[in-house]
Amino acid sequence: MKRTAAFGLLSVLLFGYGNLLAHGLERPEKSLLPKKRELVLRLNFQQGDKYLFSTAIKQNIEQEMMGQKMIITQDVATDYIYDVQSVQNGFTTIQVTIDGLKMDTDMGGIQRLRYDSDDPESGTSDLQVMTNMIGKSFIVHINGEGSVKKVEGIAELIGFVDGAQAELLKQVFGDSTMIQTLNQITDIYPNRKVAIGDTWTKTFSGPIAGFMQSTAASNFSLSEISGDMATLDFDGQMSFSKLPGGGSNPMLQGAEINLSGTQKGTLEVDTRSGMPLKTTMKQDVSGNIEVQGLQIPMTIVSDITVTGKKL
Repeated sequence: MKRTAAFGLLSVLLFGYGNLLAHGLERPEKSLLPKKRELVLRLNFQQGDKYLFSTAIKQNIEQEMMGQKMIITQDVATDYIYDVQSVQNGFTTIQVTIDGLKMDTDMGGIQRLRYDSDDPESGTSDLQVMTNMIGKSFIVHINGEGSVKKVEGIAELIGFVDGAQAELLKQVFGDSTMIQTLNQITDIYPNRKVAIGDTWTKTFSGPIAGFMQSTAASNFSLSEISGDMATLDFDGQMSFSKLPGGGSNPMLQGAEINLSGTQKGTLEVDTRSGMPLKTTMKQDVSGNIEVQGLQIPMTIVSDITVTGKKL
């Protein structure tokens, strides 16, 4: 998400009931009134744990250029395996392996781009370079609030190519893009005691895809808890602007970007480990991109689902 997003948990526990006395009976000084149970919601992975996180994105992009409208549809599915290496000093170090990737983009009927890591030869030839990424790993460092603070090893993953192919991989797998992608999975926790109805805010700002600056703020609230699962609701605002310095995408050098929108969704979290079990969100973005004086109005609607399970 270019944006950003994320989530929390809690429940109401009745410790007793009010002992109301009537008809002349005297009230006790402190009646046993219902109290809210409070829990600390945080990332609580343990060394040696392994998780599979799968992300599915369906996008519909409508844009107009020189009076001509174009509708672009895109389906992207990614699988990441998280292998927890260590937990110390408030940080969780995780080896992330790119386990699978599928892309299907229809450029308004003019061009079709496909890639499937299970059958790369059947896809678009220019995208087959991504096969070199499958099965490769890098290291991320995540704090208790689920925010990815550092990524190591990405440059080595894409160092085997140069030119246009290298630029493509940087946009999909570059440090800043990966941080935002992974933060969509885990940057959800308040890392403090919360109860049902409590709210907290998560923010993100950084470059994405090599040519845009993304800023997002999402408000989370704990809405329900059932057994070991908590449900969080979230909604927020996001904006995209020109990357200072113009970015590294040669096709959009000098482009002016003015896009903004909203995101809203729900999240189910395992209360013991803090593992996000399922995230569903909808993003609505609209605005303009100006390239060499040409205005390109567009709207982008994204439906995103992220599921997690322990291996």
